[in-house]
Amino acid sequence: TIAEQKRIERAALESHKPKLFGIVLCLYTGLRIGELLALQWKDIDFAKGLLNVCRSCHDTTDGLVFDEPKTTSSRRIIPLPEQLLTRLKRIKKSSKSDFVVSEDGNAVLVRCYQRSFELLLKRLEIMHRGFHSLRHTFATRALECGMDVRTLSEILGHKNPTVTLNRYAHSMLEHKTAMMNRLGKLL
Repeated sequence: TIAEQKRIERAALESHKPKLFGIVLCLYTGLRIGELLALQWKDIDFAKGLLNVCRSCHDTTDGLVFDEPKTTSSRRIIPLPEQLLTRLKRIKKSSKSDFVVSEDGNAVLVRCYQRSFELLLKRLEIMHRGFHSLRHTFATRALECGMDVRTLSEILGHKNPTVTLNRYAHSMLEHKTAMMNRLGKLL
């Protein structure tokens, strides 16, 4: 819900753990967890406000492995809202890592970051949901704000808008009611 999202954002932003800002970044960019954890400062063009998704990562028994994004359409450039850029600039100033999300200067393992998210939800007494739910939330909020499906599809790195519609366009009853009331005002 929007209320849960706001509580998660507030907790992540007020946390003494800068790595939790990655949760907020996912809520406003739709990044997959592997894309987030592979993101380096050099992938952000602060002058133009653009984030370049050019790699991903996953856990192995030997540690974190970096590779190409999930698909060719997963390679993409995401425009960043000014509010995110401002916060990212502040975080970068104190960062001692090449990675946007790091702990003690090192990249964070996928499983460890998932666990941090689980613990945050538990602390906030929000029902457990997987990390990928942040991507679903981004897509839902984008549609609610009026973003067209084509643009959303490109930001999410989908091959075509049909994938986006089939996967993320489960409109919430609240939104449906608001849209129907809007339509009803024509009567």
